Amino acid sequence: MPLHEASFTGTVRIILILLVIWWVLRLILRLQQPKKGGAYRTDDTQRPKGEVRIEKVPEHDSSATPKGGSVTDADFEEIK
Repeated sequence: MPLHEASFTGTVRIILILLVIWWVLRLILRLQQPKKGGAYRTDDTQRPKGEVRIEKVPEHDSSATPKGGSVTDADFEEIK
């Protein structure tokens, strides 16, 4: 196997190829983003920007309660 030395033009070519691949991947991800955009919103009501709403979780939801009974806070000790 012949041993090739790294040349300046070869290094620049590899860097340019990596930059083009990175640019193409960013473009593909940006085109896919609007398809799943807004997935974090569960309701369709429009609110003014900056308005905060706190909603109560229904009490009858059995998935919210742990299976081990009631939850108690753990004690902690402050380390100085």
